[in-house]
Amino acid sequence: MAHLELEKYLTETDIEGRLAVPSEWLEILLPSFGKGSFEVQLEAKDGVGFYWQFCCAIRKEGYPKPVLQSAGWLKFVNAKDLQVGDKVVLDTKADDFRGTKIRIRAQKDLNRNGHWVDV
Repeated sequence: MAHLELEKYLTETDIEGRLAVPSEWLEILLPSFGKGSFEVQLEAKDGVGFYWQFCCAIRKEGYPKPVLQSAGWLKFVNAKDLQVGDKVVLDTKADDFRGTKIRIRAQKDLNRNGHWVDV
């Protein structure tokens, strides 16, 4: 798989419940699902080196509409003190030591000058 990097600016729903995953992220996430599987545990490394576990679910019929379920996702949100307008970047950078295939980075524009930093 070619290296992919995709981003999403967080909404109130993303902060308070679950991360509604943009359709472009399917290319990164769907290979993790086995045939007939609608939920998968994802392991990812963040932008500062910490390891995270998320549960990603898709619909059983129609458009998959993936979401990162609240349990692991809200731990990430709270640990990073994420707010509406902050950004999450998902990419296919693997970490062979941890065995992860994806990286999820939380970013903030701390000085509101367009310079995003990993938190």
